[in-house]
Amino acid sequence: MAFLLARIERPPGLEAPLDRQGAIDVFDIDLARRQLFPDLVLVADGPQGEQRGGGLVLTVEVQSRTNGQKRWRIPHYQAALAEEHERETWVVVVSFNKAVSRQLAAWKETGPPRFEVIVLDAGRVPVGYDMAQALARPSAAVLGATLHACQGDIDAARWGLEVVSRLPAKRRMRDATTILAAVDESMRLTLIQEFPFAPDDDRLMEIERRSGTYHLGHEEGVEEGRRRVLKTMVLALLEVRGIALSEVERARVDEETRVETLERWAERARTATQAGELFERSLAS
Repeated sequence: MAFLLARIERPPGLEAPLDRQGAIDVFDIDLARRQLFPDLVLVADGPQGEQRGGGLVLTVEVQSRTNGQKRWRIPHYQAALAEEHERETWVVVVSFNKAVSRQLAAWKETGPPRFEVIVLDAGRVPVGYDMAQALARPSAAVLGATLHACQGDIDAARWGLEVVSRLPAKRRMRDATTILAAVDESMRLTLIQEFPFAPDDDRLMEIERRSGTYHLGHEEGVEEGRRRVLKTMVLALLEVRGIALSEVERARVDEETRVETLERWAERARTATQAGELFERSLAS
C-alpha cells in the first residue's frame, strides 16, 4: 500500500508474506529502550523462502511531532536491518503533522548519511473518493481518514467511519478505533453521536476503551488520559440518548478523579433512563 500511495514502483521481494514477529525478535530489548528502535519492522523472504540475498525489509515509523534525533536514527535503522537481513531495506514514515513532513523533506537535502524515506501524510493519502474504491482498499481509506481527521477534518473522519461501517464486524472495531483515537475530544464527541451503531451497543464502549487515547492519554499521562476519555464517554452517551444533566450532575462528572467510578458511570450511561441513575449506590456496576 505504501508504494502504491507514494506512486513508487513496487520493488521485487514482496511476493512472500511480511513476517512481523520475526523482525521484532531482532530488537529483543526491554521496553525502556524500545523508543530507540523502529515502531514496526516487517520482513519478507525471497523466492522459495530464501533467507539471504532476496526478499525485502520494511520498517515503519509513525510521527506526530518533530524529532531531530530521527535524522540520525532512521538511517541507522535502515543500515542495521539491511546488515542483519542482507536484503533491500525501505523506510516508511507515517506523518500526522505538516511540520513533520516539512522536516522529513528538508533532511533529504542534507549531507550524509543519506536520508531517504517514503512519507505518507495528509497531502499524499486522499480521502472522500468513490466508496467502491475505498472498500477495495480499506487500509488506505482508514489511513487517509485518520491522517486528515487528526488535522481537524471531521468530514474525512465521517467518510472513514462510513467506509468502516461497511466492513466485516471484526475489522470494523479495529478500524473505527484507529480513526476515533486520532481526533480531539470535541470531535470524538460529535463522531460518537453519529457513529453508525445503536448508542447502547457494547461496541461503542469497547471502541473508547481500546482507543489509543484511553490507554496512552497523550501527554497527560495514562491515568489522566483515561479519566478524560471516560468523562467524554459519559457525557456523549447521555447526550446521544437524550438524557439531560443538571449543572450539579455535570460538575460531579467533571470533578470525579477515580477511574473505576468513571468506568462504572460510562457503563451505566448506556442503559440509564435518567441521569441520577449513574450515581445510585444500589445499582450493580
